[in-house]
Amino acid sequence: MIDLLWLFVPFFALVLMGWAAARGRLLPLEGIGAMNTFVLFFGLPAMVFRLSAGGALQQSGLLGLLLAYGAAGAVIVSLALVWGVRAGLVRRDSGLLALVTVFPNTGFLGLPLLTGLLGPQAAGPVAATLLVDVLVLSSLCLAWAHSQGMSQGASSGAVSAQERGASEALQAALTSLRGALRNPLLWSMAAGLLASWWGLVLPQPVDETLRLLSLSATPAALFTLGAMLARAQMLGPTDRRDSAAVWGPTLLKLVLHPGLVWLAGMGLRSTGLAVPDAGLITLTLAAALPSASNVSMLAEREGADTALVARVILWTTAAALLTVACWAHGLGVRPP
Repeated sequence: MIDLLWLFVPFFALVLMGWAAARGRLLPLEGIGAMNTFVLFFGLPAMVFRLSAGGALQQSGLLGLLLAYGAAGAVIVSLALVWGVRAGLVRRDSGLLALVTVFPNTGFLGLPLLTGLLGPQAAGPVAATLLVDVLVLSSLCLAWAHSQGMSQGASSGAVSAQERGASEALQAALTSLRGALRNPLLWSMAAGLLASWWGLVLPQPVDETLRLLSLSATPAALFTLGAMLARAQMLGPTDRRDSAAVWGPTLLKLVLHPGLVWLAGMGLRSTGLAVPDAGLITLTLAAALPSASNVSMLAEREGADTALVARVILWTTAAALLTVACWAHGLGVRPP
């Protein structure tokens, strides 16, 4: 357990450095967007492309793994929505809360952390989770967030309001799908798969450029993650709810989500579906990752409770050093 904690410390130390740099204004808040652009459009896509082109995504049992991951995610979304309704949140806030509860920080933290722990073969299942998180679960959460009009129409008996609410929900889901199709990580994943299937060998200068970019992805992503967390904390509203309100989503994210992925994988395996042990461990740890930091920007764009979403991200990130290590230890993972 201690060995795992020591392995994870450098990753979270880089997050802390980015947070401190932004809090201390050593890194101007205006510059965080440029760093985010580099990570999302250059560093991480280069890493994903090289891993995908190397065959990381061509693993047996990937369908069973994604089914287990998707089923667990659907349960977490449902529970988070119930929590939001019981907490008195409007649908827009509860939808974004459900999204931040189910969406792990796969790109900025998951790929570098889990490939460092489990080896390059972990990149395939981890990257594949983006298909479920971006294309399916985020669309469902945004559809719920935009269904406020439909709910109000039902209570008042106004058919036109119901139709307008349903139309808004559908439009939100379609907008989410269009946004997902512009995700550079998905495109780099697809390009890497094609390169692998065709046996494409890149010219040495091109391959070396991608290698250098991929090497920069891990430190840049982690440092930028810390800076984004600090920015969300500094620019968030000052009228905040009791911090205890985030414990429900935090426990759902860090404790129940990975547990459900593991149980779903074992259940699917009992039906005869191929669910490899190594892949299931990888996806369980992926589900145990803290919440994705970019959900706070989405919440701001949607006009939702940005402060609540940002606090869930902060709490899950702060606690993940210990909880991810506990999950890895419980699953029998040993440092390389």
